[in-house]
Amino acid sequence: MRLPSWIAQHLAALRAVLVFTALLGLIYPLAMVAVGRIPGLDGKADGSLITAEGRTVGSSLIGQSFTDADGNPIARYFQSRPSVAGDGYDPTATSASNLGPESVVDTIATDPEESSQSLLTQVCARSKAVGELNGVDGNRPFCTPDGVGAVLAVFRADGLTGQVTRVVSVNQAAPATPFLASYQGVPVELAQPGQDYVAEGGIVTPIRGDAPADPAVPADAVT
Repeated sequence: MRLPSWIAQHLAALRAVLVFTALLGLIYPLAMVAVGRIPGLDGKADGSLITAEGRTVGSSLIGQSFTDADGNPIARYFQSRPSVAGDGYDPTATSASNLGPESVVDTIATDPEESSQSLLTQVCARSKAVGELNGVDGNRPFCTPDGVGAVLAVFRADGLTGQVTRVVSVNQAAPATPFLASYQGVPVELAQPGQDYVAEGGIVTPIRGDAPADPAVPADAVT
């Protein structure tokens, strides 16, 4: 008895699914795992891992953070670009930060756990650290000498215009020293934890400073 053509087609398709599932979903992956266990290839198959001071510090092929047990960079290794994937250099992470060019004001909360750095401050801090590690000038535009974003909240008598009445360095809190002593004749204050100076009417004013236009620390090292 001959089966109807549509049944025969479905049976053929089912056989193909079963054959290719077994071939490509089971036999082939197991064969690749077996090849990866061959002496001389197993290290590469496991990710070309590097150990230092008795612990795995990363891979010779994949970007990673080469740090010691205290989190300090190990100078003899090339320091990759920063990563915010997961806990850093995590290939399983599906997202990173959502910070962009407008992220210039830090959140300084009364609870340190709730504080967060703007993208600008992160870049400034990284540049300062890279400069110190490599013995070069880590200064860059719109960054303070202590490695945070050089940003002021400027309050004026008439909102957006008028005489300056108050100035706050929004990314610096005690015991720091304001990166500018005064702005248009008004003393610069340090930020107080828990205060939102932008919501209070302060005009966000980044200060470029005297850093060179072409910093010694390249942008790729800090972004």
